[in-house]
Amino acid sequence: MSLDGLLFWAKAIPLLLVILVPLVLVHELGHFVVARLVRIRVLEFGLGFPPRAKVLGHDHETEYTLNWLPIGGFVRLEGEEENSDDPRAFTNAPLGKQVLVLVAGVAMNVLTALVLLFIVAWVFNPVVQPTVTAVVSGSPAESAGLKAGDSLISIDGRTHSILEFGTDPTESWRQDLLSHGGQTVNLVVAGQNGQQRSVAVTLRVPKSGEGALGVQTGDYTLFESTGNPVQAAGLAVTGTERAMGLILVALGDIGNQIVTNPASGPQGVQGPVGIASDVGTVASQPNALMLLLMMMAVISANLALVNVLPFPPLDGGKTVIMIVKRIFGARGVGAVEQWAYLAGFAFLMLFIGWITYFDIVRGGAP
Repeated sequence: MSLDGLLFWAKAIPLLLVILVPLVLVHELGHFVVARLVRIRVLEFGLGFPPRAKVLGHDHETEYTLNWLPIGGFVRLEGEEENSDDPRAFTNAPLGKQVLVLVAGVAMNVLTALVLLFIVAWVFNPVVQPTVTAVVSGSPAESAGLKAGDSLISIDGRTHSILEFGTDPTESWRQDLLSHGGQTVNLVVAGQNGQQRSVAVTLRVPKSGEGALGVQTGDYTLFESTGNPVQAAGLAVTGTERAMGLILVALGDIGNQIVTNPASGPQGVQGPVGIASDVGTVASQPNALMLLLMMMAVISANLALVNVLPFPPLDGGKTVIMIVKRIFGARGVGAVEQWAYLAGFAFLMLFIGWITYFDIVRGGAP
């Protein structure tokens, strides 16, 4: 590996930890707070994963520890891993309380995604301004005097935020133009010198292979300005919804790939190495802080969705096990439950290794 490559990873890996560790801790904080609220005994709240480095302190029932592996944190509940006669043990709690504790981590990750996207929308307000690369002959764009190199700023006063997540950041522009086919709209356009002008354009009703405006767009720029909190809140909600929708599609693609063609990695899906590579690349961009906050929000939404999967040892899997145990009247921590967690953990490690292999094969770092 070249010196540039080593320097890239020396920056990317710590940055990834700076993003991931707080998100995992927020998840575990949700479990911790709700467990204490519903009177389930919390034995330990750990920063990082064992082996233990230091006991930071303790209160009347919980020990707070610092551990050597800086990859998140954990909450250890009484009766979660072994049988207990303590009436406040997790396994002895009513099902409703158990489910509340388990879903609290997911809820915290969703809330974190909302808060981060709200900050991005309010503080940075990043709007997508597509660059025209070509103007179709005889199109409404040509009639209105648009030229290659122009940038689309707004349509009837509307801008489009990058928080309107999609596979293509300019897709929201395309959809807006299509929805106004046959109508006259007011476009604000900026020339290559940055000078803005307003043009009235009668969009055509699109036919096969035609767009409403008649331009091709390539790259885009992000214009940042202070937004208003009401609009920012709406963008945070819709942005979180769309991000989670994309993640659901990706999870479906992963499942299909595992079943049909496990020798090839799913396109658009990354493991830790791929995410670290993206983080390192984004960190060198002019608007790095904004983009890193957006990545953090998407990863938080990802953690929320993944954890609701009905697969032990994820929270969704644990919830299914708790419900099945109540249906069959089982109490305590049984051998089948322990083996299910071990098998699930082994599968998750294999899955992470599978994704990581394709991250490495694809490359992407300098």
